Amino acid sequence: MRIITSILALLASLLLTACNNTPDHVALNTVKTGTPALWKVSGTKPGQLGTAYMFGTIHILPDDVQWRTPALEAAIAESDRLVIEVLGLEDTQNAAKIFSRLAISPGQAKLDDRINPALHDDLDRIIEASNLPERTLNRMETWAAALSLASAQTRNLGLDSSGGVEQKLTAQFEKAGKPIEALETIELQLGYFDKLPEQQQRQMLTSVLEESEDAQLAFEKLFNAWMTGDLEHIVTLSDTGILTDPKTREYLLVARNLNWVDQLDKRLQRPGTSLVAVGAAHLAGPDAVQASLAKRGYKVEKIQ
Repeated sequence: MRIITSILALLASLLLTACNNTPDHVALNTVKTGTPALWKVSGTKPGQLGTAYMFGTIHILPDDVQWRTPALEAAIAESDRLVIEVLGLEDTQNAAKIFSRLAISPGQAKLDDRINPALHDDLDRIIEASNLPERTLNRMETWAAALSLASAQTRNLGLDSSGGVEQKLTAQFEKAGKPIEALETIELQLGYFDKLPEQQQRQMLTSVLEESEDAQLAFEKLFNAWMTGDLEHIVTLSDTGILTDPKTREYLLVARNLNWVDQLDKRLQRPGTSLVAVGAAHLAGPDAVQASLAKRGYKVEKIQ
């Protein structure tokens, strides 16, 4: 749940309109300077005309960390476009409408009734700390409540999703007048959760509650693994919660990766250089996007 939450907590956090207060920043035990993983993908066959730099990201950054490196800046300068997971998050009003349309459904059971009674105290504690109205959460489908509560925990660490890697890269490419493209829409990305069977949605909510007391440590582990380019640790962190179920992992991670591979393969059949900046979990392990591109004949070099 930790990795998947990091992918989509950004969407949910945009919609936490009840959380108008800004929490104090928590002292985090995080690496201050690092070298996040970066690959270069280039063609080796006729028709493979393009180049892509693949950069694993994290969607939320603490203050005063140095994640930019000479190798990354050189890749940015060489790239004529940026490819990210999803566009349109800056339009919070539209994002909220999309979220509400998918998240709110009539006839939902109270959240208390969707979890093990042993977790009731944890749920009450998290809701109280989140400043989210319990009535609103009870109207949400289970996946949406889980993401909203996970995002609230991130906010309670004093972390602001508006300052993530994608936002900073997007601003840089916009300033340079370079186009920005997306691999998914907001509807599609949220739709993956919306289409999960209720049992798996409840597993999501359970994971959020069970991991709530370790939210700070979980973020620190993920962030430090990203900053140091520790791919094995990222894989270990991703193999938790609902992703321990092979069918759920296939649906939420592997299938999305393969969809992106198809899109990137088509881009790489055209001249040009792209910087592809997506969540680090998508570029780690045997199902990584760049590993699948290598199987299609592309040359993949890890340059950082």
